[in-house]
Amino acid sequence: MDTDIRDEIEHSFGDGPAHPPVEDQLAAGRRALRRRRGLVATAACAAIVALGASYAVAGSGARDDAGTHIANDPTGSASPTASPSDAGREDDVPLRYVDGKLQLRPGVVVHQRIENPYDYQPPKGSDALDLTWRGQRSWVLADHTGRGFGYSATVPSNGWASFAAWVADQVGAAVPGDDGWPETVRLDDRDEVVAAAGARIVQRTDEPRLGESFASPGTRTGAAVVTVDGDERSYFVVWRVVDGELDVITTPPRDVVGATFEELLTYARAQYASGEGLR
Repeated sequence: MDTDIRDEIEHSFGDGPAHPPVEDQLAAGRRALRRRRGLVATAACAAIVALGASYAVAGSGARDDAGTHIANDPTGSASPTASPSDAGREDDVPLRYVDGKLQLRPGVVVHQRIENPYDYQPPKGSDALDLTWRGQRSWVLADHTGRGFGYSATVPSNGWASFAAWVADQVGAAVPGDDGWPETVRLDDRDEVVAAAGARIVQRTDEPRLGESFASPGTRTGAAVVTVDGDERSYFVVWRVVDGELDVITTPPRDVVGATFEELLTYARAQYASGEGLR
């Protein structure tokens, strides 16, 4: 290969949040919990006027279709109006609502916006945003009641196939356990990990050696490159079986291109050794 595969993989993988102990992550033994990653911060304001000025009104943009409530800006800009300088601000909240309208701090770049994902009725409202502020990319959920607003944010994660899949999960619009990725492997009637319906395992190991940050000693683990019917891309997945539940972590197809199976395993081992993991 002309370039160092480790550099390609390192640049192609998203920066995931720190990987917590697996016992904490899967305490309930449910597959849905494997997707809840990220650093979460919340802020509730009893009076939004306390946040002051220095915000820009965000344009809602054109929707892809009326059913999804998604507004995309291909330029990566929220198209705000001119606003005063943000110098001297002490709070770390990149947005607020004034009279029911979303306002963004100067410098906030919105990549995607989903309007009213909670489907609230006026005067309440909500927004989900994939944004970058102060060099940090975040997936954000915010809502308002007319008297104040709530705000939460998470670091983008491979635990979901897309921003839209994350939003659907957070607001309860997705099927429980659906992270947007295609099903690649499953547990069969003999409690063995096999290819899911419509999937084919191209390469596999049941001893990926990902370390104790991935799974406790004695836990069944594995890794594979898998293809799915109707999809020309390949997926690199790692899994662990905890309390009889199969927990599968899928990496984006772009991360598999040009890498050998051993190189993918080497990268995964380094990620779990560092505590970052693949999510």
